[in-house]
Amino acid sequence: MNRVIPIILCGGSGTRLWPLSTPDRPKQFLALTSDKAMIAETADRFADSDLPALSFANVKVVGSKKHRLLLQDTLPEADLILEPFGRNSAPAVAAACLVCDPDDLILILPADHGIADVPAFHHAIAQAIPAANDGNILTFGLEPSYPATGYGYIQAEDQDSQVRPVRAFVEKPSQSVAENYIEQGNYYWNAGIFLFQAKTMIEALEAFAPDILPPVRAALAGQSGQVQQLADDHFAHAPDISIDYAVMEHAQNVQVVPVDMGWSDVGDYQALHELFAEPNQTVVTYGPAYVRDSQNVYVNSQGPAVAVSGVSDLTIIATNDTIMVNRAGDSAAVKALGKHVGAQRHKLAVSETVCQEVQTWLWDTFDYWSDKVWDEALGGFVEQLSLQGEPDLLSPRRVRVQARQVFSFARALQYGWSQPEAAKTHVQRGLQYIHEKLRHPGGGWVHIVDAQGKAIDDKRDLYDHAFLILAGAAAYEATGEALGLSLAREACAFINEHLKAEPGQGWYEALPHELPRRANPHMHLLEASCALYRATGELRDLAVATECVGLFESHFFNPRLNIMGEFFKDDWSPVAEDEETVFEAGHMYEWASLLHEYDRLTGHDSLSWRRRLISCADKYVDLGGAGFVQNAQRPDGVVVNPKRRLWPQLERFRAHLLHPEMAPFGTPERLYQTIVQDYVNEDVPGLWTDEFDTQGQACSDAVPASILYHFLTAYMPLL
Repeated sequence: MNRVIPIILCGGSGTRLWPLSTPDRPKQFLALTSDKAMIAETADRFADSDLPALSFANVKVVGSKKHRLLLQDTLPEADLILEPFGRNSAPAVAAACLVCDPDDLILILPADHGIADVPAFHHAIAQAIPAANDGNILTFGLEPSYPATGYGYIQAEDQDSQVRPVRAFVEKPSQSVAENYIEQGNYYWNAGIFLFQAKTMIEALEAFAPDILPPVRAALAGQSGQVQQLADDHFAHAPDISIDYAVMEHAQNVQVVPVDMGWSDVGDYQALHELFAEPNQTVVTYGPAYVRDSQNVYVNSQGPAVAVSGVSDLTIIATNDTIMVNRAGDSAAVKALGKHVGAQRHKLAVSETVCQEVQTWLWDTFDYWSDKVWDEALGGFVEQLSLQGEPDLLSPRRVRVQARQVFSFARALQYGWSQPEAAKTHVQRGLQYIHEKLRHPGGGWVHIVDAQGKAIDDKRDLYDHAFLILAGAAAYEATGEALGLSLAREACAFINEHLKAEPGQGWYEALPHELPRRANPHMHLLEASCALYRATGELRDLAVATECVGLFESHFFNPRLNIMGEFFKDDWSPVAEDEETVFEAGHMYEWASLLHEYDRLTGHDSLSWRRRLISCADKYVDLGGAGFVQNAQRPDGVVVNPKRRLWPQLERFRAHLLHPEMAPFGTPERLYQTIVQDYVNEDVPGLWTDEFDTQGQACSDAVPASILYHFLTAYMPLL
């Protein structure tokens, strides 16, 4: 019996199917043609075979490490080869060959194509096997049903046999050329499906694309098991090239098996329209949609009711957060719209003028702080500037602020600050200072040091360690700095060894343990864990975030009052009765934004929680009436701390920017203008007032460095 290993290439982004298909959940993970994800449909085609001489091994998938959760959820039994970034199909095929035995028969195929006649496909595979075992590379030519200009073609020799030599691979033709191909009869659509022995393709790569195998082989070194992850540093040297260009257009041992199997690449909305259109019916709807007096209309709604009347030649797509209306068949426009909105989504909530103001002010602020933030004599970031902008070189230094500055300069490097070398310098020496000066002799890091770096509070604090993880993750993502990843991992190990409570019960406040327990450090652990996962793509780095979200849903959030508790007993019961619970609206906005990021990374759905957080926090905003977030209050209306710091205003701005549906249009811009008018020094970009009292008088005597982090995280969606 001939045993074939199906290897699914899962690197496509499905840009012509936006907004259903997004970078976080691309086309192959969507149920477009049935009730199953397309990649699951693809894998199911190899569950068994009716042909006695054909069997299939366990499916392998070459995909992106950022989709690991989706892959494991969709295909839990599949073997995974995870790429740190895309390098086109040739390196992916090389990796597939290298993890198989040389004599293995490998079937390479895309993850997101539709095949209506699976037995016909199996029959074509069986016909191709003898030639593949003889050292040939087999491709499958699809019987063209019309002169398509969107597909590549395979020109076969004029023979009547089922397996024919290939004359040439032809790029996407013009209409007239495609019509000529159909008339000649020996041209077939190229679906990108190949069968060969692993050693055959390795020999071809060595002959025609010798630069591919060495970096891929190095990237796989030491890998084994169900999940193998290609190493970033080696895989980065692999050429970005398709298997067609690298091998198929040069090799002489390529043969084609023509097959008619009801194939569709489901590549755009026109394909979906045609796939589901009934005879003599030009209107196709999916989901809650009503269309009247219209022609050639495709409507797909993932929730909102869509009503359409008196139009023609339109594609209308509605998701939970996006509506797209486009001329039917214009897939290039769909791709362009997705690219623009994907990069600019949050900017749509404010004017272009505000976007430009934000960028100009923020980068001017980094210019200003860059020259003042580092203590050149003793090392370390200063804790604050005077109101006149002079660095305070004498104040004690909190470890969390050292970490926040590393994070801020790392993200500034990523998001476009015009001084990349200065950013790298601050990141590198900040990491080194944390590594060499701030450690506790018993493990972990101390809480506060003096200007000379001597510990004056050696408590090992959970909040501090959360920011150390965040800083290390951001530094590693932005610069590839190995020390950043090392510090992040070490901080994770410390909290899990010394501060971890029972499974599912979070982490203790500090070492030595102290009460009350707080939600706030767990919020920043959520932030840090998401950042670490974003930097590494490793599932273990998301575990802390997942536990923090579970605690939020089970303990931190009070569903009866819609508020976030701050202080808890050892068993996570609140320290006060419901009506006397102290909460901070600023933290509620911050939780909403961080849950938004967790959802984006994992597909978790916390939207209702986020909306309740924002809605309730807005209700309590400065009940007296100027529209500012006060520092702390109780649900019974008692204001515990009526002052108003800057950071809660920034968190409110960010939450509304990420959730524009929660307030009238223009709210983020209005909140931004309020921050600028009340808190920001108009004369010196880089200085601000940290806090006002109930009379509107400034009550801060310095400019804290820690707020740079809040400005950056609030404004990042607009960069």
